[in-house]
Amino acid sequence: MILWVDEPDFQPEAYPMLQRLQRRGLEIRFCDDFGPHKKYFPYCRDFARDGLDLALADDDLMYPRRWLEILIRASGHVHEIPAYRAHRMKTNAGDATLADYNSWTPAPVGSNSHANFLTGGAGVLLPPRLQSAIKDAGTQFLDVAPRADDIWLNALAIRSGYRRRVVDAAGQHLTIYPRSQEQALHYENVSEGKNDTQLAAVFSLADVTSIASDNAANDITTKP
Repeated sequence: MILWVDEPDFQPEAYPMLQRLQRRGLEIRFCDDFGPHKKYFPYCRDFARDGLDLALADDDLMYPRRWLEILIRASGHVHEIPAYRAHRMKTNAGDATLADYNSWTPAPVGSNSHANFLTGGAGVLLPPRLQSAIKDAGTQFLDVAPRADDIWLNALAIRSGYRRRVVDAAGQHLTIYPRSQEQALHYENVSEGKNDTQLAAVFSLADVTSIASDNAANDITTKP
């Protein structure tokens, strides 16, 4: 497990809890301030060549005991990314654009689709080939989606041919620490509508076409 820290003068020895975790195997590594992207980008940049799956977790959530075990068991399907939580993206009929983020609904458990928009905080497993694509794309996310790591990851997944499968989270309860970064980012992107701005900057016509194609059987579109 790696904790990425973007404060150069951060001193782990000032935190006894972190020292205890380090003795149990936690690595603390330093990186530039990539915002929410720092939980995956520095690893992909430096270690994608190792060929290991990467499980994403936020540092302001408390995860249940079998969280990682269930996520790993759901892996192994070719061209799929397992994720505990996802929204079903909707497209606007006639103009090949995405419907507003706030109009999306939860993706069905067990579904596997380009229209499934994974949210990494609940838990997601990134396969090695997607990590390489993330590395190759570099820091473009700073220009188009600096505060929305999920948007960037879903777009690169589509372009790399990976659909997102929703894992059954029955009995898996996540606890969010009060006044956490997770809550602040959610308010900024969802309540203030910044997700839609970043979606428009990231998702190409080809991306939206892939989403619309997978939605066609279920007629998940927004009528004009």
